[in-house]
Amino acid sequence: MIDELRTERLLLRPLTLDDADAYFRVYGDPRTWEHLPSSRHTSRAMSVDAIERAIAGRLEYGFSHNAVFLREPVGALPAGAFLGSAGARMLDFDAWNLGYRFAPEAWGRGFATEAARASLTAAQTTRPDTPVTARVLGDNAASIRVIERIGLELQWRGRAARLGGSDDEHSSTPGTTTHLDRVIYADRALGDEMLDAVIALG
Repeated sequence: MIDELRTERLLLRPLTLDDADAYFRVYGDPRTWEHLPSSRHTSRAMSVDAIERAIAGRLEYGFSHNAVFLREPVGALPAGAFLGSAGARMLDFDAWNLGYRFAPEAWGRGFATEAARASLTAAQTTRPDTPVTARVLGDNAASIRVIERIGLELQWRGRAARLGGSDDEHSSTPGTTTHLDRVIYADRALGDEMLDAVIALG
């Protein structure tokens, strides 16, 4: 079980319920959900639920999402600032899903790449035989750049039509992305069955 990760500028440590207020400030900020407004946390309880799932995931699989803090001052950001979260969660099948979200004031400084790279390595170390995937909306160029910088390779681009469904079948379901252009990346080739399972997640 990985207790914490340190990079040149960042400290990643397991999320706890003490992080709920800071976490909600990031996940409740509409600017951090520009590409998927329906998934924004509209209550602190939603953030608490997400943190509780991260805690449970770490206990079961040895790694999960982490709180990300700045180790030393960078510009106007002070040492110890809560920047957001980054890590990987285990899907319902044997695959990690890499993810991260940062406060707007932390954007444009390479923090997402730094945290995502550390999270990728941690997930691979924790369960070497489990693929690490990343799902990104096709119009989120910044996140795509991060995923490509850390070495994940494109596995699929499109909509849920691959599975025989209508492009707008889930368009009214909050947080679902199957009707949107999406890209799926992974650290290794995915078999058809696993790729279809990742696509179906939305």
